[in-house]
Amino acid sequence: MTPPLALLSSEPDEPRGLDEPERRTDAPHRPAELFLVEPLPPESLPPEQTAPSEPELDPGLAAEGLARSVLEVLAGARDLQQLTRWVTADVHAVLRARVQLSTRARSVLADRPVRPVLRIGTVKVARPVPGVAETVVVVHGRGRARAVAIRLEAVGGRWRASALHIL
Repeated sequence: MTPPLALLSSEPDEPRGLDEPERRTDAPHRPAELFLVEPLPPESLPPEQTAPSEPELDPGLAAEGLARSVLEVLAGARDLQQLTRWVTADVHAVLRARVQLSTRARSVLADRPVRPVLRIGTVKVARPVPGVAETVVVVHGRGRARAVAIRLEAVGGRWRASALHIL
């Protein structure tokens, strides 16, 4: 891997006040120089630039449990508040709206909430950057299979869903 290039400006970066005019010098302008820079080793980076610590739980297992729980919430067999710790506020708001719709649909049809019989199928995990896992879980129910796409982010030593889509 070739090291990145850095641009060395010939003019110093001096702060100037808001009411100071831009300084012009009659000195000849020297062109900028390019040179190769070696990347810093990870241990020398400041703490805020290092990758977040990965939770011990496998992201595939976390996605399986979350996908099953979300489908149970939508079926009315589980309370949405049980998922608050595992999803972001945006995902929680979307799920709350879907729960309200499914509750209204069940009341129109006079259906009782029933715990669905679910079987977890294929689980795919991709890690685009450290601390992030994008997963797809195929969940088989009675007469229907669904794909649940979940983006998990490492927060405080555990996985938290920042995006969730049910197909």
